[in-house]
Amino acid sequence: MAGQIFEFVDFRGLIRHEIGEMLRMREDQRKITIMFFEHNKGESVVKVLKDALRTCDVIFHRDEVFFVVMPLTDKEGAMHVARTLEEYFGEDVKDVNATWPEDGLSEEELLTNFAQYIRTKCHLDLWQMLE
Repeated sequence: MAGQIFEFVDFRGLIRHEIGEMLRMREDQRKITIMFFEHNKGESVVKVLKDALRTCDVIFHRDEVFFVVMPLTDKEGAMHVARTLEEYFGEDVKDVNATWPEDGLSEEELLTNFAQYIRTKCHLDLWQMLE
């Protein structure tokens, strides 16, 4: 197990790529979940994530802000990752997730809904975080 770390500039492109990959698979396998959370122990979080995630999972982070892209994963899988972080740090993790195709059929629709979920739950602007 070892999640991969990518630069924020690649976030939208990776989502587009992953949706394209999922469209080539059997319909019952098609899932991509993206997860957002904040935590003030940046490098410790990266270490935990790299150990907990699969090699096909991608981590984007800047300071205390984290995004994880998990192909072939549903919302329950994302909640498992959040619980792993909570157990490791001994505190709640305020996480937000969106899953393709339930939360959006296109890259734009998925990210727009994801941004709204983040704004509603965390009062943060996804687009500012990605700048």
